[in-house]
Amino acid sequence: MKKYSGTRYNSKWDASTWLIIGTVSASCLLPCLIDPSIWLVILCIGMLAFMLVTFLGIYYRIDGNEIVAYTFFIPTAYPIDRIKNIKSTKSILSAPATSLTHRIAITFTDRKVMKSSMPLVISPVCQEEFIAQLRSINPNIGCYEFLPS
Repeated sequence: MKKYSGTRYNSKWDASTWLIIGTVSASCLLPCLIDPSIWLVILCIGMLAFMLVTFLGIYYRIDGNEIVAYTFFIPTAYPIDRIKNIKSTKSILSAPATSLTHRIAITFTDRKVMKSSMPLVISPVCQEEFIAQLRSINPNIGCYEFLPS
């Protein structure tokens, strides 16, 4: 596995992220209160730990001419020179993003990049800074429907 460096952008945690964490926590806590079996408690703690590690393992890097999206600490690189446009989205598509409301969709010029026509949906904390850095590498990126946070 290639080691990437460059500028790191964490994925944004917003109210929707905390709602998911709270729902899973409550779903784990309720059975533990009903039947405080040690195995059930261990299972619930394991599920919560897995969910938190998964959320903490989502972040992005801009390394040279690539956006690297980490999902569960596993990197996937996308070429910046093939980005067609970036727009704000409220899509709930499955994506390497922890936020459900603070997302951007990155569309590529070539379908082979994503192996489909679907955009890359991510949720970097500093969207303006992230997009500015992408545009400094590829000034041909079109930005529209961008809603600042």
